[in-house]
Amino acid sequence: MSTDERDALKRIFGNTGFLIAGRATNAICSFVYVAWAVRALGLQQFGVLMLVTTFGTAVSAATHLQSWQPLLHYGTDPFTNGRRAQFSRVLAFCMRADYISGGVGWLVGTLGVALFGTYMGWPAADQGAAFAYMLTLWFMNISWSAGVFRLCNCFWLTMLTDLTGIMVRTVGSGIGFMWHMGLDYYLLVWSATQIVMFISGTTLGWLQLRHAGGSLRFSLFTRLKPEDAPGIWRFTLSTSFNHVLGSVFNQFGTLLVGGILGPADAAVYRVSRQIGEGIAKPAQLMMPALYPEFIRLREKQDWYGIKRVTIKLFAMIAGFSVVLMGVAMAVGNILLTWMLHVHWQGGKHLIMLMLGSAILGLGVVPLEPLLTVMGQISQVLKGRIIVTLTYLPLVYGMTMAWHLEGAAAAADVAALIMLCVCLRPVFAWFRRVAPGRKPVEASSPNPVAVGADKEAG
Repeated sequence: MSTDERDALKRIFGNTGFLIAGRATNAICSFVYVAWAVRALGLQQFGVLMLVTTFGTAVSAATHLQSWQPLLHYGTDPFTNGRRAQFSRVLAFCMRADYISGGVGWLVGTLGVALFGTYMGWPAADQGAAFAYMLTLWFMNISWSAGVFRLCNCFWLTMLTDLTGIMVRTVGSGIGFMWHMGLDYYLLVWSATQIVMFISGTTLGWLQLRHAGGSLRFSLFTRLKPEDAPGIWRFTLSTSFNHVLGSVFNQFGTLLVGGILGPADAAVYRVSRQIGEGIAKPAQLMMPALYPEFIRLREKQDWYGIKRVTIKLFAMIAGFSVVLMGVAMAVGNILLTWMLHVHWQGGKHLIMLMLGSAILGLGVVPLEPLLTVMGQISQVLKGRIIVTLTYLPLVYGMTMAWHLEGAAAAADVAALIMLCVCLRPVFAWFRRVAPGRKPVEASSPNPVAVGADKEAG
Protein backbone atom coordinates (compact mmCIF):
# COMPACT_ATOMS: atom_id res chain seq x y z
CA MET A 1 0.00 0.00 0.00
CA SER A 2 1.35 3.42 -0.98
CA THR A 3 1.93 6.28 1.44
CA ASP A 4 -1.02 8.21 -0.03
CA GLU A 5 -3.35 5.27 0.58
CA ARG A 6 -2.13 4.81 4.16
CA ASP A 7 -2.53 8.53 4.82
CA ALA A 8 -6.03 8.47 3.29
CA LEU A 9 -7.12 5.54 5.47
CA LYS A 10 -5.55 7.17 8.52
CA ARG A 11 -7.47 10.39 7.93
CA ILE A 12 -10.69 8.49 7.14
CA PHE A 13 -10.59 6.56 10.41
CA GLY A 14 -9.32 9.50 12.41
CA ASN A 15 -12.07 11.82 11.18
CA THR A 16 -14.66 9.06 11.50
CA GLY A 17 -13.51 8.68 15.09
CA PHE A 18 -14.46 12.28 15.83
CA LEU A 19 -17.88 11.75 14.26
CA ILE A 20 -18.35 8.49 16.15
CA ALA A 21 -17.49 10.18 19.45
CA GLY A 22 -20.15 12.81 18.80
CA ARG A 23 -22.78 10.35 17.66
CA ALA A 24 -21.97 7.91 20.46
CA THR A 25 -22.64 10.71 22.92
CA ASN A 26 -25.84 11.45 20.99
CA ALA A 27 -26.89 7.80 21.12
CA ILE A 28 -26.25 7.56 24.86
CA CYS A 29 -28.13 10.79 25.50
CA SER A 30 -30.97 9.69 23.21
CA PHE A 31 -31.59 6.65 25.39
CA VAL A 32 -31.98 9.10 28.27
CA TYR A 33 -34.02 11.91 26.69
CA VAL A 34 -36.34 9.53 24.82
CA ALA A 35 -37.04 7.66 28.05
CA TRP A 36 -37.73 10.93 29.88
CA ALA A 37 -40.01 12.15 27.08
CA VAL A 38 -41.99 8.87 27.04
CA ARG A 39 -42.50 8.99 30.80
CA ALA A 40 -43.54 12.64 30.73
CA LEU A 41 -45.90 12.40 27.73
CA GLY A 42 -47.06 8.79 27.65
CA LEU A 43 -46.63 6.54 24.64
CA GLN A 44 -49.53 8.10 22.67
CA GLN A 45 -48.37 11.71 23.02
CA PHE A 46 -44.75 10.68 22.51
CA GLY A 47 -45.87 9.10 19.23
CA VAL A 48 -47.35 12.45 18.20
CA LEU A 49 -44.03 14.13 19.07
CA MET A 50 -42.18 11.62 16.89
CA LEU A 51 -44.63 12.05 14.00
CA VAL A 52 -44.41 15.86 14.01
CA THR A 53 -40.61 15.96 14.33
CA THR A 54 -40.19 13.16 11.79
CA PHE A 55 -42.38 15.05 9.35
CA GLY A 56 -40.26 18.16 9.87
CA THR A 57 -37.06 16.19 9.34
CA ALA A 58 -38.49 14.57 6.20
CA VAL A 59 -39.50 17.95 4.74
CA SER A 60 -36.09 19.39 5.62
CA ALA A 61 -34.35 16.50 3.90
CA ALA A 62 -36.66 16.78 0.90
CA THR A 63 -35.94 20.50 0.40
CA HIS A 64 -32.33 20.64 1.57
CA LEU A 65 -29.69 21.50 -1.05
CA GLN A 66 -26.60 19.58 0.07
CA SER A 67 -24.29 22.58 -0.16
CA TRP A 68 -21.35 20.88 1.56
CA GLN A 69 -20.87 18.54 -1.41
CA PRO A 70 -20.42 21.24 -4.10
CA LEU A 71 -18.26 23.17 -1.62
CA LEU A 72 -15.91 20.18 -1.42
CA HIS A 73 -16.25 19.26 -5.10
CA TYR A 74 -15.57 22.73 -6.52
CA GLY A 75 -13.92 24.48 -3.58
CA THR A 76 -11.10 22.05 -2.73
CA ASP A 77 -8.80 23.07 -5.60
CA PRO A 78 -9.07 26.89 -5.22
CA PHE A 79 -8.92 26.63 -1.41
CA THR A 80 -5.84 24.38 -1.47
CA ASN A 81 -4.03 26.47 -4.10
CA GLY A 82 -4.73 29.84 -2.53
CA ARG A 83 -7.30 31.21 -5.00
CA ARG A 84 -9.30 32.83 -2.19
CA ALA A 85 -11.50 35.03 -4.36
CA GLN A 86 -12.71 32.06 -6.40
CA PHE A 87 -13.27 30.02 -3.24
CA SER A 88 -15.27 32.87 -1.70
CA ARG A 89 -17.58 32.92 -4.72
CA VAL A 90 -18.16 29.15 -4.43
CA LEU A 91 -18.80 29.54 -0.69
CA ALA A 92 -21.31 32.35 -1.30
CA PHE A 93 -23.19 30.13 -3.77
CA CYS A 94 -23.37 27.31 -1.19
CA MET A 95 -24.60 29.63 1.56
CA ARG A 96 -27.31 31.08 -0.69
CA ALA A 97 -28.41 27.55 -1.53
CA ASP A 98 -28.75 26.80 2.21
CA TYR A 99 -30.84 29.86 3.04
CA ILE A 100 -33.09 29.49 0.01
CA SER A 101 -33.74 25.82 0.77
CA GLY A 102 -34.48 26.70 4.40
CA GLY A 103 -37.22 29.10 3.32
CA VAL A 104 -38.64 26.58 0.87
CA GLY A 105 -38.60 23.93 3.61
CA TRP A 106 -40.59 26.13 5.99
CA LEU A 107 -43.17 26.85 3.27
CA VAL A 108 -43.54 23.19 2.27
CA GLY A 109 -43.72 22.07 5.91
CA THR A 110 -46.41 24.61 6.77
CA LEU A 111 -48.50 23.66 3.75
CA GLY A 112 -48.01 19.98 4.54
CA VAL A 113 -49.28 20.40 8.09
CA ALA A 114 -52.30 22.36 6.85
CA LEU A 115 -53.24 19.87 4.14
CA PHE A 116 -52.17 16.48 5.49
CA GLY A 117 -51.41 16.83 9.21
CA THR A 118 -54.32 14.87 10.63
CA TYR A 119 -53.88 12.15 7.99
CA MET A 120 -50.41 11.40 9.38
CA GLY A 121 -51.69 10.30 12.75
CA TRP A 122 -51.67 13.32 15.07
CA PRO A 123 -54.89 14.87 16.44
CA ALA A 124 -56.30 18.13 15.08
CA ALA A 125 -55.78 19.70 18.50
CA ASP A 126 -52.01 19.49 17.98
CA GLN A 127 -52.03 21.29 14.62
CA GLY A 128 -51.04 24.64 16.12
CA ALA A 129 -47.94 23.18 17.78
CA ALA A 130 -47.02 21.42 14.52
CA PHE A 131 -47.31 24.74 12.61
CA ALA A 132 -44.99 26.42 15.12
CA TYR A 133 -42.46 23.58 14.89
CA MET A 134 -42.19 24.04 11.11
CA LEU A 135 -40.41 27.37 11.75
CA THR A 136 -37.46 25.21 12.81
CA LEU A 137 -36.92 24.25 9.17
CA TRP A 138 -35.34 27.67 8.59
CA PHE A 139 -32.42 26.48 10.72
CA MET A 140 -32.24 22.82 9.68
CA ASN A 141 -31.20 23.34 6.06
CA ILE A 142 -27.69 24.64 6.76
CA SER A 143 -24.66 22.57 5.75
CA TRP A 144 -22.05 24.99 4.35
CA SER A 145 -20.30 25.02 7.73
CA ALA A 146 -20.04 21.22 7.68
CA GLY A 147 -18.40 21.54 4.26
CA VAL A 148 -15.88 24.02 5.70
CA PHE A 149 -15.05 21.63 8.57
CA ARG A 150 -14.49 18.75 6.13
CA LEU A 151 -12.51 20.88 3.71
CA CYS A 152 -10.18 21.99 6.52
CA ASN A 153 -9.94 18.45 7.94
CA CYS A 154 -11.50 19.69 11.19
CA PHE A 155 -14.16 17.04 11.73
CA TRP A 156 -13.94 17.58 15.47
CA LEU A 157 -15.82 20.84 14.94
CA THR A 158 -18.75 18.85 13.53
CA MET A 159 -18.70 16.78 16.71
CA LEU A 160 -18.67 19.96 18.81
CA THR A 161 -21.65 21.39 16.90
CA ASP A 162 -23.63 18.19 17.41
CA LEU A 163 -22.80 18.14 21.10
CA THR A 164 -24.29 21.59 21.65
CA GLY A 165 -27.63 20.38 20.30
CA ILE A 166 -27.48 17.12 22.23
CA MET A 167 -26.96 18.90 25.52
CA VAL A 168 -29.90 21.24 24.91
CA ARG A 169 -32.22 18.33 24.09
CA THR A 170 -31.08 16.19 27.02
CA VAL A 171 -31.25 18.96 29.62
CA GLY A 172 -34.56 20.22 28.24
CA SER A 173 -36.08 16.73 28.32
CA GLY A 174 -34.90 16.23 31.89
CA ILE A 175 -36.54 19.47 32.98
CA GLY A 176 -39.75 18.45 31.20
CA PHE A 177 -39.71 15.08 32.94
CA MET A 178 -39.25 16.60 36.39
CA TRP A 179 -41.96 19.22 35.86
CA HIS A 180 -44.37 16.98 33.92
CA MET A 181 -44.40 19.21 30.84
CA GLY A 182 -46.60 18.50 27.80
CA LEU A 183 -46.25 18.13 24.04
CA ASP A 184 -45.85 21.86 23.30
CA TYR A 185 -42.89 22.08 25.64
CA TYR A 186 -41.12 19.08 24.09
CA LEU A 187 -41.63 20.43 20.57
CA LEU A 188 -40.02 23.65 21.81
CA VAL A 189 -37.05 21.65 23.13
CA TRP A 190 -36.64 19.88 19.78
CA SER A 191 -36.77 23.28 18.02
CA ALA A 192 -34.23 24.81 20.40
CA THR A 193 -31.86 21.95 19.59
CA GLN A 194 -31.80 22.90 15.90
CA ILE A 195 -31.46 26.63 16.60
CA VAL A 196 -28.50 26.11 18.94
CA MET A 197 -26.80 23.81 16.39
CA PHE A 198 -27.33 26.45 13.70
CA ILE A 199 -25.76 29.18 15.84
CA SER A 200 -22.79 27.08 16.93
CA GLY A 201 -22.18 25.66 13.43
CA THR A 202 -22.30 29.10 11.80
CA THR A 203 -20.01 30.64 14.42
CA LEU A 204 -17.44 27.84 14.24
CA GLY A 205 -17.58 27.86 10.43
CA TRP A 206 -16.76 31.57 10.27
CA LEU A 207 -13.98 31.22 12.84
CA GLN A 208 -12.43 28.36 10.89
CA LEU A 209 -12.57 30.32 7.63
CA ARG A 210 -11.05 33.34 9.29
CA HIS A 211 -8.26 31.18 10.67
CA ALA A 212 -7.62 29.64 7.23
CA GLY A 213 -8.05 32.90 5.30
CA GLY A 214 -10.85 31.47 3.16
CA SER A 215 -13.35 34.29 3.68
CA LEU A 216 -11.23 37.05 2.11
CA ARG A 217 -13.44 39.78 0.58
CA PHE A 218 -16.49 37.66 1.14
CA SER A 219 -19.99 38.78 0.14
CA LEU A 220 -23.10 36.61 0.29
CA PHE A 221 -24.34 38.09 -3.00
CA THR A 222 -21.15 37.62 -5.02
CA ARG A 223 -22.00 35.76 -8.22
CA LEU A 224 -20.01 32.86 -9.61
CA LYS A 225 -17.95 33.37 -12.74
CA PRO A 226 -18.54 30.81 -15.55
CA GLU A 227 -15.09 29.30 -15.08
CA ASP A 228 -15.36 29.01 -11.28
CA ALA A 229 -17.55 25.92 -11.07
CA PRO A 230 -18.94 24.68 -14.39
CA GLY A 231 -22.04 22.57 -13.86
CA ILE A 232 -22.39 23.42 -10.15
CA TRP A 233 -26.19 23.73 -10.28
CA ARG A 234 -26.54 20.37 -11.98
CA PHE A 235 -24.18 18.75 -9.49
CA THR A 236 -25.93 20.37 -6.51
CA LEU A 237 -29.39 19.37 -7.67
CA SER A 238 -28.27 15.82 -8.49
CA THR A 239 -26.65 15.21 -5.10
CA SER A 240 -29.54 16.91 -3.31
CA PHE A 241 -32.16 14.89 -5.18
CA ASN A 242 -30.27 11.75 -4.21
CA HIS A 243 -30.50 12.87 -0.59
CA VAL A 244 -34.22 13.61 -1.03
CA LEU A 245 -34.89 10.07 -2.21
CA GLY A 246 -32.84 8.73 0.70
CA SER A 247 -35.02 10.71 3.09
CA VAL A 248 -38.12 9.11 1.58
CA PHE A 249 -36.67 5.75 2.56
CA ASN A 250 -35.60 6.89 6.03
CA GLN A 251 -38.47 9.14 7.13
CA PHE A 252 -41.66 8.51 5.21
CA GLY A 253 -41.76 4.89 6.31
CA THR A 254 -42.40 6.12 9.86
CA LEU A 255 -45.12 8.47 8.62
CA LEU A 256 -46.82 5.66 6.69
CA VAL A 257 -46.71 3.39 9.73
CA GLY A 258 -48.24 6.17 11.82
CA GLY A 259 -51.01 6.72 9.28
CA ILE A 260 -51.81 2.99 9.08
CA LEU A 261 -51.25 1.74 12.64
CA GLY A 262 -51.46 4.90 14.77
CA PRO A 263 -49.05 6.99 16.88
CA ALA A 264 -48.21 4.28 19.43
CA ASP A 265 -47.04 1.80 16.77
CA ALA A 266 -45.24 4.62 14.98
CA ALA A 267 -43.34 5.36 18.19
CA VAL A 268 -42.29 1.69 18.52
CA TYR A 269 -41.26 1.60 14.84
CA ARG A 270 -39.30 4.86 15.11
CA VAL A 271 -37.48 3.93 18.31
CA SER A 272 -36.65 0.40 17.13
CA ARG A 273 -35.29 1.86 13.90
CA GLN A 274 -33.31 4.37 15.95
CA ILE A 275 -31.79 1.51 17.96
CA GLY A 276 -30.91 -0.48 14.81
CA GLU A 277 -29.38 2.53 13.08
CA GLY A 278 -27.67 3.63 16.29
CA ILE A 279 -25.90 0.27 16.60
CA ALA A 280 -24.71 0.56 12.97
CA LYS A 281 -24.01 4.30 13.12
CA PRO A 282 -20.23 4.13 13.71
CA ALA A 283 -19.65 2.64 10.25
CA GLN A 284 -22.26 4.88 8.59
CA LEU A 285 -20.42 7.94 9.86
CA MET A 286 -17.50 7.01 7.63
CA MET A 287 -19.29 8.42 4.55
CA PRO A 288 -18.61 12.15 5.18
CA ALA A 289 -14.94 11.37 5.83
CA LEU A 290 -14.65 9.51 2.50
CA TYR A 291 -15.54 12.44 0.22
CA PRO A 292 -12.43 14.59 0.78
CA GLU A 293 -10.12 11.56 0.59
CA PHE A 294 -11.63 10.25 -2.64
CA ILE A 295 -11.38 13.78 -4.09
CA ARG A 296 -7.67 13.96 -3.17
CA LEU A 297 -6.99 10.58 -4.81
CA ARG A 298 -9.05 11.59 -7.84
CA GLU A 299 -7.05 14.80 -8.29
CA LYS A 300 -3.90 12.63 -8.36
CA GLN A 301 -5.65 10.21 -10.76
CA ASP A 302 -4.70 7.35 -8.41
CA TRP A 303 -7.40 4.91 -9.54
CA TYR A 304 -5.69 1.83 -8.08
CA GLY A 305 -5.39 3.67 -4.78
CA ILE A 306 -9.15 4.36 -4.78
CA LYS A 307 -9.78 0.70 -5.58
CA ARG A 308 -7.63 -0.61 -2.73
CA VAL A 309 -9.08 1.85 -0.22
CA THR A 310 -12.62 0.80 -1.25
CA ILE A 311 -11.84 -2.93 -0.94
CA LYS A 312 -10.28 -2.49 2.49
CA LEU A 313 -13.29 -0.51 3.68
CA PHE A 314 -15.64 -3.26 2.46
CA ALA A 315 -13.65 -5.90 4.36
CA MET A 316 -13.77 -3.86 7.56
CA ILE A 317 -17.50 -3.21 7.19
CA ALA A 318 -18.15 -6.95 6.71
CA GLY A 319 -16.33 -7.80 9.93
CA PHE A 320 -18.04 -4.98 11.78
CA SER A 321 -21.46 -6.22 10.66
CA VAL A 322 -20.93 -9.58 12.35
CA VAL A 323 -20.20 -7.80 15.63
CA LEU A 324 -23.31 -5.64 15.20
CA MET A 325 -25.58 -8.67 14.87
CA GLY A 326 -24.27 -10.05 18.15
CA VAL A 327 -24.77 -6.74 19.93
CA ALA A 328 -28.35 -6.47 18.63
CA MET A 329 -29.23 -9.98 19.76
CA ALA A 330 -27.83 -9.29 23.23
CA VAL A 331 -29.17 -5.84 24.06
CA GLY A 332 -31.59 -4.71 21.33
CA ASN A 333 -34.83 -5.74 23.01
CA ILE A 334 -33.58 -4.56 26.40
CA LEU A 335 -32.97 -1.07 24.99
CA LEU A 336 -36.39 -1.00 23.30
CA THR A 337 -38.17 -1.95 26.54
CA TRP A 338 -36.19 0.56 28.59
CA MET A 339 -36.71 3.48 26.18
CA LEU A 340 -40.46 2.92 25.68
CA HIS A 341 -41.14 1.85 29.28
CA VAL A 342 -43.27 -1.04 27.94
CA HIS A 343 -42.43 -4.57 26.84
CA TRP A 344 -43.25 -5.01 23.15
CA GLN A 345 -43.97 -8.55 22.02
CA GLY A 346 -41.55 -9.55 19.26
CA GLY A 347 -39.21 -6.64 20.00
CA LYS A 348 -36.06 -8.71 19.36
CA HIS A 349 -37.25 -9.73 15.87
CA LEU A 350 -38.14 -6.13 15.09
CA ILE A 351 -34.70 -4.88 16.18
CA MET A 352 -32.94 -7.57 14.11
CA LEU A 353 -34.95 -6.66 11.01
CA MET A 354 -34.17 -2.97 11.50
CA LEU A 355 -30.49 -3.73 11.98
CA GLY A 356 -30.54 -5.85 8.81
CA SER A 357 -31.61 -2.79 6.86
CA ALA A 358 -28.88 -0.69 8.49
CA ILE A 359 -26.19 -3.32 7.76
CA LEU A 360 -27.18 -3.56 4.09
CA GLY A 361 -26.98 0.22 4.03
CA LEU A 362 -23.40 0.01 5.30
CA GLY A 363 -22.45 -1.59 1.99
CA VAL A 364 -23.44 1.63 0.24
CA VAL A 365 -21.24 3.75 2.56
CA PRO A 366 -18.09 3.62 0.35
CA LEU A 367 -20.03 3.28 -2.91
CA GLU A 368 -22.11 6.48 -2.84
CA PRO A 369 -19.20 8.93 -2.36
CA LEU A 370 -17.11 6.95 -4.85
CA LEU A 371 -19.79 7.14 -7.55
CA THR A 372 -20.28 10.85 -6.82
CA VAL A 373 -16.59 11.69 -6.99
CA MET A 374 -15.98 9.71 -10.18
CA GLY A 375 -18.80 11.52 -11.97
CA GLN A 376 -21.49 8.83 -11.88
CA ILE A 377 -23.98 10.40 -9.50
CA SER A 378 -26.65 9.39 -12.02
CA GLN A 379 -26.09 5.76 -10.98
CA VAL A 380 -26.80 6.65 -7.35
CA LEU A 381 -29.93 8.51 -8.44
CA LYS A 382 -31.00 5.50 -10.48
CA GLY A 383 -30.71 3.32 -7.39
CA ARG A 384 -32.64 5.79 -5.23
CA ILE A 385 -35.44 6.06 -7.77
CA ILE A 386 -35.77 2.28 -8.03
CA VAL A 387 -35.74 1.94 -4.23
CA THR A 388 -38.32 4.69 -3.77
CA LEU A 389 -40.70 3.27 -6.36
CA THR A 390 -40.32 -0.15 -4.76
CA TYR A 391 -40.27 0.81 -1.08
CA LEU A 392 -43.34 3.01 -0.67
CA PRO A 393 -45.91 0.55 -2.06
CA LEU A 394 -44.00 -2.34 -0.47
CA VAL A 395 -44.00 -0.84 3.02
CA TYR A 396 -47.70 0.01 2.69
CA GLY A 397 -48.68 -3.50 1.63
CA MET A 398 -46.40 -5.32 4.09
CA THR A 399 -47.48 -3.09 6.98
CA MET A 400 -51.11 -3.81 6.24
CA ALA A 401 -50.36 -7.54 6.10
CA TRP A 402 -47.78 -8.05 8.91
CA HIS A 403 -47.85 -4.78 10.86
CA LEU A 404 -44.51 -3.59 12.27
CA GLU A 405 -42.56 -6.68 11.23
CA GLY A 406 -43.79 -6.21 7.67
CA ALA A 407 -42.68 -2.56 7.65
CA ALA A 408 -39.22 -3.54 8.89
CA ALA A 409 -38.89 -6.34 6.33
CA ALA A 410 -39.81 -3.90 3.53
CA ALA A 411 -36.86 -1.72 4.58
CA ASP A 412 -34.55 -4.76 4.28
CA VAL A 413 -35.72 -5.45 0.72
CA ALA A 414 -35.24 -1.82 -0.29
CA ALA A 415 -31.73 -1.66 1.22
CA LEU A 416 -30.69 -4.82 -0.64
CA ILE A 417 -31.90 -3.37 -3.96
CA MET A 418 -29.91 -0.16 -3.36
CA LEU A 419 -26.72 -2.11 -2.61
CA CYS A 420 -27.01 -4.22 -5.78
CA VAL A 421 -27.72 -1.21 -8.01
CA CYS A 422 -24.67 0.69 -6.69
CA LEU A 423 -22.29 -2.27 -6.89
CA ARG A 424 -22.78 -2.84 -10.60
CA PRO A 425 -21.33 0.47 -11.95
CA VAL A 426 -18.48 0.36 -9.40
CA PHE A 427 -17.38 -3.07 -10.64
CA ALA A 428 -17.59 -1.86 -14.25
CA TRP A 429 -15.60 1.30 -13.50
CA PHE A 430 -12.82 -0.59 -11.72
CA ARG A 431 -12.57 -3.09 -14.59
CA ARG A 432 -12.06 -0.17 -16.98
CA VAL A 433 -9.65 2.12 -15.10
CA ALA A 434 -7.98 -0.24 -12.59
CA PRO A 435 -8.15 -3.83 -13.87
CA GLY A 436 -6.54 -6.52 -11.73
CA ARG A 437 -3.62 -5.49 -9.55
CA LYS A 438 -1.59 -2.34 -10.05
CA PRO A 439 1.26 -3.11 -12.47
CA VAL A 440 4.68 -3.00 -10.83
CA GLU A 441 6.08 -0.79 -13.57
CA ALA A 442 3.18 1.68 -13.33
CA SER A 443 4.77 4.65 -11.66
CA SER A 444 2.04 7.05 -12.75
CA PRO A 445 -1.73 6.78 -12.66
CA ASN A 446 -3.76 5.43 -15.54
CA PRO A 447 -3.98 8.26 -18.09
CA VAL A 448 -7.02 6.98 -19.99
CA ALA A 449 -9.26 7.80 -17.10
CA VAL A 450 -8.15 11.44 -16.94
CA GLY A 451 -11.07 13.77 -17.48
CA ALA A 452 -13.54 10.94 -18.01
CA ASP A 453 -14.31 10.46 -14.38
CA LYS A 454 -14.52 13.99 -13.03
CA GLU A 455 -17.89 15.59 -12.51
CA ALA A 456 -18.21 18.28 -15.13
CA GLY A 457 -21.84 19.06 -14.33
